[in-house]
Amino acid sequence: MAAGSRVTDLDTPALIVDLDILEANIERMAGTFREFGVGWRPHTKAIKIPALAHKLLAAGAHGVTVAKLSEAEVMAAAGIRDILITGPVVGPKKVARLACLAKYADPIAVVDCIDHIEALDAAGREYGVQIRAVVEVDIGLQRVGTQPGEPTVELARKLLDREGVRFVGLMAWEGHAIRVQDEDEKTRTINAAVGTLLDTARQCSDAGLSVEIVSCGGTGTYPYSAKVKGVTEIEAGGGIYGDLVYQKQMHIDHPMAMTVLATVISRATPTRIVTDAGFKSLGTASAQPEPKAIANVKQAKFSAEHGSIELDAPNDTVRVGDKVEWYVGYTDNTVILHETLYGVRNGIVEVAWPILGRGKLQ
Repeated sequence: MAAGSRVTDLDTPALIVDLDILEANIERMAGTFREFGVGWRPHTKAIKIPALAHKLLAAGAHGVTVAKLSEAEVMAAAGIRDILITGPVVGPKKVARLACLAKYADPIAVVDCIDHIEALDAAGREYGVQIRAVVEVDIGLQRVGTQPGEPTVELARKLLDREGVRFVGLMAWEGHAIRVQDEDEKTRTINAAVGTLLDTARQCSDAGLSVEIVSCGGTGTYPYSAKVKGVTEIEAGGGIYGDLVYQKQMHIDHPMAMTVLATVISRATPTRIVTDAGFKSLGTASAQPEPKAIANVKQAKFSAEHGSIELDAPNDTVRVGDKVEWYVGYTDNTVILHETLYGVRNGIVEVAWPILGRGKLQ
């Protein structure tokens, strides 16, 4: 579909983003980081689009974050150099790929054990590069990461004087705080967790280790963690889209820029609207999508290819063939289901971005 077309002419299901809302969310996040003097390294695990990552760099981000090595390769192929890979890169084939990537980009690997360090060092020496590395610290999420304090300092020391890998700092994720309901309690939980990270960074510095990077934060925590002095960068990214999970579960009130455009394919009863967008195009794992601009909704139900809207009252204004939109439950679950994201302004398609990072799981 060429730019300049009406959004209602798109074939469905189609993933669309309102560019006015998207750009306002980007400026809101960038403005927060400017206000508190902290860097922005947006996570692209939901974004998936190098062209959109470049838009964030133009707004003030200094690099990007990815979950997987293959995502880093996509971003690097689009000319983005400064890339933090949050998933540990493990296995001879992947470590070799990372070392090759370091020849034309400047990736940062995450380590939390000596096995990671030894593998990265060996690959760096073999391919003639020095790979940057941060030690991940477990500050409460209990997923990966070294224990705070001396265990982290001790592992960081093992990165010193290596030819193939270089220590550049610490990272952590205060993800255990994202769904804390009470704002005061959420503030305390985040401050305590990030405080633990900063205390560990100070211990590293006291031990003679140069800590260039102290990285943390996601969309569910960034308004709080950005305020903590000593953090050098925040990794929040998905908030540029906004979704129902961020609004209802994490209490981040970003307007929702992303929807899935669908076609009404059945009006078998006056209180049921059935669309051609089911869980294969909407993604329902983390939160139920919700129909946009449909009144008297009782519930929504989803099968593979059908999204059904049950109404409390009859509706005869929505007809077969009409286009309706669904608000996305969680953008991480939805973007990966589509090949193209259509950027729309005032009902007109301005841009069709290929989602080049979809399926990059290795």
